[in-house]
Amino acid sequence: MELLLENSSGLENERKEALLKLLYSTYFEDRIFLKSSDFYLYFHDLWSLFETGQKYELNIVEDNVRLKDWRIFILEFFASRNLEKMQFEYLTNSSVKKFLISLYIIKKIEKNYITALGKTLKLETIKKEYSSDIDLAITGELLLQQEILLKVQSNWYVNLYKFNTVYDQIIEEILEETHAVEQLFGEKVWDIISNENLKKMMDFLESKHFSEVLFWKSKFQSEQFLKIGLDSKSTYVFCVQKDISMRKSINLQTALALAVAEFSQKNEHNFVYVPFAQSIDQEMIALNGKIDFNDYVGFNNTYDNKLQPVDFKSVINYAFTLLKLGLSHSSGGKVYLLCNELLFENFPQEEEWKEAVTQYKQLKMIEIVVIFIGDKSKLQDIWFADKILVPKQLAQFR
Repeated sequence: MELLLENSSGLENERKEALLKLLYSTYFEDRIFLKSSDFYLYFHDLWSLFETGQKYELNIVEDNVRLKDWRIFILEFFASRNLEKMQFEYLTNSSVKKFLISLYIIKKIEKNYITALGKTLKLETIKKEYSSDIDLAITGELLLQQEILLKVQSNWYVNLYKFNTVYDQIIEEILEETHAVEQLFGEKVWDIISNENLKKMMDFLESKHFSEVLFWKSKFQSEQFLKIGLDSKSTYVFCVQKDISMRKSINLQTALALAVAEFSQKNEHNFVYVPFAQSIDQEMIALNGKIDFNDYVGFNNTYDNKLQPVDFKSVINYAFTLLKLGLSHSSGGKVYLLCNELLFENFPQEEEWKEAVTQYKQLKMIEIVVIFIGDKSKLQDIWFADKILVPKQLAQFR
């Protein structure tokens, strides 16, 4: 991809090569209308459009003349309609963001709209087919050329309009996603993503992950379970069940974790994230500051694919141990337990343990909040919970 390496972007070669590796890793099967070489050229043009605005023609290479006129025409068409709409200044703060936006557009087009683009590229075929149906002796060459031009223009603009509508939809999607990313992690997020996590960022963008997480996070920020008066330097332990039965609610779980982590930071509380399935994942995250994207990837680590009993008693004991280590200079703590109905398949009921938990909670001023993400009809009383919340309904059980 020498063309992309030579494209002015302000990126260091190491980062640019990491991004190009992401582009190369994109699965692209040769199609009847658009080949892999065209795919990369179109990507080059889009990135040039975002990097240099209306001057992108300078970055369209001299070779591949067969496609050059089409590339200039279609990009001028998009640029005239979209640059102002896209708030072009929004794209100037990071070349990494421009790269990911371009790749998002290309992958969406390749995945869902290749046929519409293919029809737009078949102008020469249309011209040949149409001219073969006309008797040149009757029409005359000039009239023939005029008729062909009208036919080609009509076909071009019909298909280009459809394609441009698709393009507008994709642009709106990716702008919504990138705005959500910056609201979650700050505007500098693009330049601090590790090269190893660029693919993860792309996967999240494609699934429209961030806009949904931001939506739920904004809902949870006003919830009562965040508004508890704890002393400074106290600790929030956020325990998340992460087996396969919870995978469908990953965005909801992530939004909850972010809401609690942000609230903890604002109120000078420690925050510990503990994922668990059959056993506790020791690769937990302990933070006192703002979560960046590289930490965020840890929130969404691989789920345990085996549906096995979960030892919730051990999880609570582990959370208490963490609090014990962090409570020496404070008088309170909080444990969140994010789970589903599997809790009731292995529900801890031993009387001695119940008494020990109750006494320790009172002694150390610890509150346990169960956030239930599961079948509401299976929800039962939970003796160790001070609060039980069902976040999807944004309601609180009392």
